[in-house]
Amino acid sequence: MKWSRRGFSGGVGLLILLLSAGCRNEPITWRAPLHQVIFLNDTLTWNQLVPDTLWTDGDEGLILHASARQSLFETNDWIPSLDTSWSTTFELPFIGGPIPVAPGAEIWGEEETIAFDLPDVGLRRARLGGGVLEITATSTVQGPLELVYRIEGADFPSGAQGGGGEFIVSIAPGEPASLLVPLEGVELDLDGTNNLDVNRLVTSWNVRVPATAATEVGIFGSDVLTLSVALDGIVVAQVEGSFAQRSLEVSDTVIVGELGAIQSLEVQWTDIGIDLTLSNTAGLDLIVGLDALQRMDSLSGGETTALMDPALQTSMWLPRATVVETDGMESWEIEPGEATLSLGTEGDFLEGFLSTVPEAFVLSGDAEINPMGDVSGGYDRLDLHRLPEVEWTVKAPLNFGLSEVVWVDTLAPTLPEGLAFDGTLNLSFESSLPVGARLEMSLIELPQVFVLLHQGAAENWNALGPIELDPGSGSAEVPSVTEAEWNMEPWHFDALRQGARLRVQLTCTTPEAGAQFEVDQRVVIRGHLEGDAVISIE
Repeated sequence: MKWSRRGFSGGVGLLILLLSAGCRNEPITWRAPLHQVIFLNDTLTWNQLVPDTLWTDGDEGLILHASARQSLFETNDWIPSLDTSWSTTFELPFIGGPIPVAPGAEIWGEEETIAFDLPDVGLRRARLGGGVLEITATSTVQGPLELVYRIEGADFPSGAQGGGGEFIVSIAPGEPASLLVPLEGVELDLDGTNNLDVNRLVTSWNVRVPATAATEVGIFGSDVLTLSVALDGIVVAQVEGSFAQRSLEVSDTVIVGELGAIQSLEVQWTDIGIDLTLSNTAGLDLIVGLDALQRMDSLSGGETTALMDPALQTSMWLPRATVVETDGMESWEIEPGEATLSLGTEGDFLEGFLSTVPEAFVLSGDAEINPMGDVSGGYDRLDLHRLPEVEWTVKAPLNFGLSEVVWVDTLAPTLPEGLAFDGTLNLSFESSLPVGARLEMSLIELPQVFVLLHQGAAENWNALGPIELDPGSGSAEVPSVTEAEWNMEPWHFDALRQGARLRVQLTCTTPEAGAQFEVDQRVVIRGHLEGDAVISIE
């Protein structure tokens, strides 16, 4: 590489300039030309402005297709909490001592049946999805003891602690001993030792001197043993038993989607339908009556409008699911019973109900459990992780009406690193929308210092536009192109670096007959800086 005399002398001049800056109190500023520096490259599309799952592309153009599946009930509607605890203290029935007890010999033994309070439900079996068994014991005996605790009829997963439901707690004199046993995946036998009871968990325990003890252990009549047992955080996954005939409320809310980027949207539907598919995944019978379907236009304010449709007064029979077990409750295979309700088939109720896209749908009603009584002989089956469900499907071709459709989005500019800028932002807008549009850009969320500095400025000192965009061809490959300029000053960049954002608002002007849109139609916004980089040295 060769250095020219001119280039070298220029470098010396810059060095002298920088050295002399130390003698000045004011910053030294100079400019360097910038050409075609990328500042913006953004795209406004339907998929960016609304959830991808809400709009699909069909033969008739853009289609509103909202679908969701949710449980009709909560777990607590069916099975209350099984959390429970109990404790006991045992004293020996003699005075004096010590009485020597040989290693391996039993001292105390007891059987305890835990009764669960489950109104309207009689359980034979339950498989747990979580929770723990907590055992705590203390002893005044001056020697080592072992507590052997058993859950009778419990089937633990292969490799789980306790194996067949027997747990051993080592107890040292005067020191509390405890054991936590995870219960996830455990199947509990709840029909008692005679297989005729319900909601009963049989447990037993005994206390012995460990077989590995080095010597006999002396027991006094005044010695005391305390035992506490707790089932805590119990999560029920599956149950088998009987469910009494009773009614439950049905309530469900389906959020349509975050539509904050689309404002002032009035819709003209050429065809519309709402289908509700109720799926009974429980091995018991249901009758479901739907009282109301409402649209919610404000999730925070709770503003609702009811659909007036005669179909909503229909009660639907939901036959029980077929639940097949091959190897324990975990192997359950469920074939649901189903019923479908179609709304909007009578009159023009639905078109008015969906004149705009709501924020959510709210369904309410009631369900009658086992309306024909116990037809299974106490062997109803219910998977609490697969409760009866409702699937919503709202589908309609979209045709925008006379009111303007407004898109709002925030752009992501690329700021020249470490530089201020004074010059022009050259903008290019490529629109494939089949209608004309009005575009405006502005700086928002400006730091207070910039607001104060420009209090006396013109009304649109922080904005560009409106810019009229010509209609496109409807094809993304053949867009209309509109160009514009925005005079950018150093303070614009300072504001963006300090937290301001660049907002774009696009207002589509639809004709009287409406307009059909396609999913891939878009507006591409590109911007290049043309001017001077402003460099300052203090």
